[in-house]
Order: sequence, then C-alpha cells, then structure tokens
Amino acid sequence: MAAHRTDIHIERPGSEDWGRIVDILRHANFHHIGGPEMPAFPLADCFVAVVDGRIVGVAGYRILDPSTAKTTLLAVAPECRSRGIGEALQRERMDHLRGLGIKTLHTNTDDPRVVDWYLRHFGYRVTGNTTPKVAPFGRADRDHWIGLVVDL
Repeated sequence: MAAHRTDIHIERPGSEDWGRIVDILRHANFHHIGGPEMPAFPLADCFVAVVDGRIVGVAGYRILDPSTAKTTLLAVAPECRSRGIGEALQRERMDHLRGLGIKTLHTNTDDPRVVDWYLRHFGYRVTGNTTPKVAPFGRADRDHWIGLVVDL
C-alpha cells in the first residue's frame, strides 16, 4: 500500500471501525482494552488515519482538566510505518487539544525510539518520571513507562 503524506486522511472513527482499530493496536500489544493499563479507549477521544479507504493508524487522548491532557494510544499498521502516518495523527491530536484550550500534554512510552521521535518532531521533553507497568502492555521487554511532556 503506497502512502504519501497527501494520501493520509485523519478523521474520527465510528463504532463500525472498532475491529480494525483493535487489529492495529494488537501489533503494538496495545489491544488489551478494559485491562489495568488501559481501562477504556473511547472512540470519541481518538482519531484514525485512513489511506486508500482503509484505517491504517489510530491515536487517542484523555482530557485530565481544562488545561491538561494525556495521550493514550498511538499505533500504525506495520506495513504502513515510516510513511508519516504517526506524525499526521500526532499533529491532528495536538492541534485538536490546543483548540480545546489544552496547554500541557503528557505522554508515556516504553520505547526509547519513540521517546526520540517525540523529542525530535514535537518538542517534548522527558520529565524524568517513570511509571511501573501494572500489566503486560506495549513492549514485553520493558517494565515501566517513560514520562514526556510538551507545552501546547
């Protein structure tokens, strides 16, 4: 599937998209929705990336208070990675939250490559906080989340 930045459409998902979203999350071991690491993943609080009429990525968020939010899950189908889809999802998520008046956005990741990606592309900084994982979720070789934050 050829995907170029101009071919990516970011939109809100519908309930009929849930199966495809879970399929994408499964590749990152983020599919255990309803468990201790991710009790809920409301479709109203996420975006999907669509290429050639097919959902190829997903990104969620949770508003914590009127000025603070947290990203939840971001995953891209393996065959579509390194094509700007994750970046398009993250930019849409940040723009949306900024438009709601959110000033501070927190993110957790368990992957040092993803930490670097957030730092390089979006201006995040590492908080120095780590949070132990409470269930198998994300990378199996990591037992904690790395805290990041960005000012919107």
